Amino acid sequence: MERVEQVINPQVHTHGEVPSDAADYAVGKLTAALHHAPAPILRAELTLDSHAPGDRVDAHVDVNGAGVHVHAVGETFQEATDLMQDRLRSRLRRIRRHPSRR
Repeated sequence: MERVEQVINPQVHTHGEVPSDAADYAVGKLTAALHHAPAPILRAELTLDSHAPGDRVDAHVDVNGAGVHVHAVGETFQEATDLMQDRLRSRLRRIRRHPSRR
């Protein structure tokens, strides 16, 4: 199976008081998850929200025209980011295994 290499600079949006290192950590985790994408990534956005109950991280990704959205809430941004990465990686692998379900 061919691996799709790409470099993505996701747009990052924050709501509330979000430490800059939390945003950097989330970008790194998003980028790592995108290596599992079955097609080119056309756009990627992250939203970190401290106003939500708990700390919330959302990822919106356009995988060659197919929209993928995952979110996670944790007690810390690191926990929420790790959960977001797991969910995104799982979703991207599912798309790779079942391309007709895009």
